Order: sequence, then C-alpha cells, then structure tokens
Amino acid sequence: MQAVILAAGRSTRTYPLTSTRPKPLIPIWDRPFLEHQLAQLSGIVNEALLVVGYRKEQIEAHFGDEHRGIRLRYVDQETQRGTADAVAAARPLVHERVLILNGDDFYHHHDLKALADGGRGLLVTQAPDPQNRAVVRIDNDVITDIVEKPADAPRGSWCSVGGYSVEASDLALLEDLPLSPRGELELPDFILRLVATSSVRPQRIGQWWLPLTYAWNVLTAMHHIWSAPSRARDLGVTTRVEGSLANVDTQGPIWIGDDVRIGDGVRLVGPTTIGAGTTVESDAVLEGVSVFEGAHIGRGARVLDSVLGQGVRIGEGATLESRPGSELSINVKGKIVVPELARLGSVLGDGAAVEASVSVAAGTLVPAPDGST
Repeated sequence: MQAVILAAGRSTRTYPLTSTRPKPLIPIWDRPFLEHQLAQLSGIVNEALLVVGYRKEQIEAHFGDEHRGIRLRYVDQETQRGTADAVAAARPLVHERVLILNGDDFYHHHDLKALADGGRGLLVTQAPDPQNRAVVRIDNDVITDIVEKPADAPRGSWCSVGGYSVEASDLALLEDLPLSPRGELELPDFILRLVATSSVRPQRIGQWWLPLTYAWNVLTAMHHIWSAPSRARDLGVTTRVEGSLANVDTQGPIWIGDDVRIGDGVRLVGPTTIGAGTTVESDAVLEGVSVFEGAHIGRGARVLDSVLGQGVRIGEGATLESRPGSELSINVKGKIVVPELARLGSVLGDGAAVEASVSVAAGTLVPAPDGST
C-alpha cells in the first residue's frame, strides 16, 4: 500500500519557526515531526510519496529514499494551488490503494490501519471548532456530504481531519475540479465527487489526532505526548539525560541532546527538550520549553513555556514570561487566536536574541533576524 503525504506548503501560521525550515522538520520532542508520522505508517504502507515544495531540499536531504522500511519518493508541487492539486501531482505514481494524509497532523497507527483496511473512507472526529474544518454529514454510517468551513456548524459536528483512503482509480475524479472560493483545488471537492459515485465510510478516530497548526503547537504536542504514559510509548519517545547533572534540579520528563552543556544550579521542569549543542549557563530556569539545536541560555535566565529556534541566544538574567493561554490573544496572519494551552510563553525564530535582563511578554512571536515573520 502507498501513502501520499502533503508537505509542500509554506505554512505561515507556524512562523517564525517555518521562516527557515519546512514544517515537517519542526522538531517534536526528539525528532522532526515527519519522522513521527512515518513511524505511525510503518507496517501499513511500503511506499510514501512526499509532495514537497517549500524548502524541499531540506526534507530530501534529511530523509533520503527510505525511512523505517518505507520507500520514499518525492513529488514537486511547484506552485501550491491547494490540497487536491498536490494529490494530482502525485497521481502518476499511485498504482494501488492509497492513504492521503495532511503533512501537519499527528495520527495514531491504529487509526491509520483501520482506515487503510476498510477501503474508501475518511478519518473523522467531533472537533470543537468545526467552522475551521470540513464538516461531514453521515447517514447510516456512510458519508453523504461534506462542507468546507461552514459558519453555522454546531460545536461537536463530525469533521474530516485530513486522512483519506481511496483507490488509485478514484484519482481520475481529480480532473477538472472547480476552484474553491479561496481560488484553490481542494480535497473536499474531490471527496464530494467520490461520495456521489461510491460508498465512502467515516472512520472515527479511536485513539487520538492532533493538528500542528500554530508555532506553539510544538508545546501542545509535548504535553499531549506526556499526558498519558501510553502516548509516549505509542510514539516511541523516551526521556534522555546525557552526562552528569549532579548539580542540576530536574522534574518531570526531560530530553537532552548530544553535546549539551548545563551549568550548576540549573532547574529543568518537564516536559522540556534541549537540542544538541546547546549551552545552559548556571542558575538558569527552564520550565516546559522546547529548545532547538545550538541555543545559548545565559546565567540566571528564566525561560517559561516557550519554543526557542535553532541558535537562539537568551541573555543573562533575561525572562521569557508565561501566562494562561486563555488570557492571550495572538495575531496570526491578521487573525486573532487564543492559544489552547494551559500556559504559553514566547516563540523565537532561528537565531533570534533576547538581551540581558530583558523581559519578554507572554504570547510574543520573535522573528528570525532576517526579518521573516
């Protein structure tokens, strides 16, 4: 069986992290996001077609032509014209039943296997924000309609979560799709055609599903992983502490990469990850943070509930403050978003810096030094 993974977009809602890397390479705990997704597909598919575009060379260089026994092939979507257009680009390489998956969602192996084994189907769940999703109508356990982002959908409506199982022959229905109101070729319109000609079943999420929509969802994913022991086990993630931490106070799950230097008197509260080559100077405090590779955190700094991109520098005595997500309103591409997190600090793009003794307000998105936002 094959899979098509949609990973071509620029993903501006996850800026500043994606101003310098494609979304599939955002690290979640101990590995890039796409590695988690491929791990859940292991044993289900033997080939994955990765539809790439934005900074595609980084994805190809990282993964090569095989991962965990899955053959990888790359399909270039030169102009991002929508999800259906991405699948159409991969169509010439599809020759059997295929899973079509969003490249920015966590899916569980059991749900993917149930979807794959059942023939034509959609992964669905009762989402709290159906107005932002494709709402499906289900009659006698068959999907009869799908409406993209309806303004009047009641909370708890059944929604598609970007996972599809179709036959290779079904992809002929991609031809001559009309443009959506957003000017794109979208998969819900393809599914409408499929529903009109075939029986398409809803495959309800039995385990879990987690979208990676905004930059702070790196923290959402970490809390999701460690909120139940079975989730960490199912994702194959563990804690890891390298070297001697005799004079470091640790609490909760911690993952520390290679060649990390941590000074005396540092306090680490999990879930927290510290990427390879990072330096944390003495008496600093890190609570619920994701630190990418090569960062430098100065003496006595306090970094709370934040995401620090590669090579970020936090000055001595600086503070990244934290507040309940419900108290924050963050402007993302002109839309005000209230983060669904218990607490949130800041998100800093690669190479960003905070000067010594400076306090950064919770909910701040700090761009990379090149000005990307």
